[in-house]
Amino acid sequence: MNKQRGKKSGLLILAFALIMALTACTSSGGNKESALSGLDREDKGALKVAYFNEEAFFMQYGNAFQAMFPNIQLEVVSTESVFNAEDPVAEMEKLIAEQQPDAMYLTEEQYAELAKKGVLYDLDAVVKQDEFDLDGFLPSVIELLKAQGGGKLYGLSPNFASQALYYNKDMFDQHGIPYPTDGMSWDEAMQLAARFPVKKDGDNALNGLFQSSQTSNAFELIRTIGEAKGLMYADEDAGTVAIETPEWKSIFQSVVDGYKSGSISMPSDGGGEGGGIVMRGMGGKTTVRIGGDSMRFMTGQAAMTIDGPMMMNLLGMNMKTGAVSATVPADGPSGKGKGMMNPIKEIDWDVVTLPVDPSQPNVTGSMTLESVFAINAASENLSAAWEFLKYANGEQLAKTSTKSSPSLSSRTAFKKEMDGKNIDAFYALEANSQLLLQSLPEGFADSFAKLASGEIKKAVEGTRSIDEVVRTIQTQGQDLLTKAKVEAEQP
Repeated sequence: MNKQRGKKSGLLILAFALIMALTACTSSGGNKESALSGLDREDKGALKVAYFNEEAFFMQYGNAFQAMFPNIQLEVVSTESVFNAEDPVAEMEKLIAEQQPDAMYLTEEQYAELAKKGVLYDLDAVVKQDEFDLDGFLPSVIELLKAQGGGKLYGLSPNFASQALYYNKDMFDQHGIPYPTDGMSWDEAMQLAARFPVKKDGDNALNGLFQSSQTSNAFELIRTIGEAKGLMYADEDAGTVAIETPEWKSIFQSVVDGYKSGSISMPSDGGGEGGGIVMRGMGGKTTVRIGGDSMRFMTGQAAMTIDGPMMMNLLGMNMKTGAVSATVPADGPSGKGKGMMNPIKEIDWDVVTLPVDPSQPNVTGSMTLESVFAINAASENLSAAWEFLKYANGEQLAKTSTKSSPSLSSRTAFKKEMDGKNIDAFYALEANSQLLLQSLPEGFADSFAKLASGEIKKAVEGTRSIDEVVRTIQTQGQDLLTKAKVEAEQP
């Protein structure tokens, strides 16, 4: 799968818990369908679940499930060490082989790889047999699960993540600029950003478009815009990098111009900008930064920003509690020096869909699965495992979670409500199937992005032209891909 997507997979369990406290291939299991019969309340049995940690599992799922089936003995296998490992996919596969859990909680990346290896139970037959309602799910979520499962359904996801374009209505009104709209193009979004009076540095810095706190490099926006147009910068099968084209050069030029003027924020390497509290998701790959420059939209210093539902929850909390403040390091990420108060302003905001390309107006590359529940193909407790999957992805839990969870429910009947805000913006676009089919060698995407970011900075500084930058990225990027392919083919 696309390693860029894997970086944004995973549920921010601990971070979300803190926030909620503040707000009050083929499967070897294909011949086991006959073993899946309905489970009654009085039935006895056992169920071993692989989950982040035992306490979190029982709080979120286990206690209620145990009340439904009191004679099912629940055991939790902690996967905390798996998600902190250098290779969470390989570690999860090892844990499954050693512990043989019946059901498991996976990231999207783990789900795709384990499905490919035949570790997961094929759910297609049992969904049909049990008449489990998939129609209540956002179609894109089911399509994404099947795409990552090689065309088959090996898991169910109760929630998903996507991004939208947040905008400060007060700032647009102040400057007489029309609001962003659903389905507008990236060119239109960048043109809107360029209409605001920019201040590049200091406490009064102002951007037209501030990039997400999860943006890790200067190439990411360029890649996102290119992929919206159907452009791929590398092809593993062909072994070629294709970045030195008129289409890519045009995108580089537009974004670099925005970086130069300050109408688009320039992300720092490693994600986020300047200080604050860093919260990492399972696997340590997904990062949300609260505080410092990452709060620029919430402090009224950016007209627009690209972000996920966490931003919506933070803004919603502020609306309910009034303007709040957070102490952040005065000297940036190092945390040295005295702290400073960084007030979050009470702003009039809303969201629209992430900008698109007119050639593909209904798709986005930002949709990911936050969590996937799947069944071990070798499980001897299939009925209990299936009952658990039905509960974890059912209407009852979706209904109770919609007001307490910061995530987006995969069940469209239980969309989050936020005081009349355009929540449909997170649900409106479909997953970009072209991206799902893209496969890149391990580590290549990161090394390519690092190379591209370094060259982009030279263009922003004016020491190199766009033509020179793109040519260097093409040449050195090709070397990186060739090397990565050779390493991937080695035993």
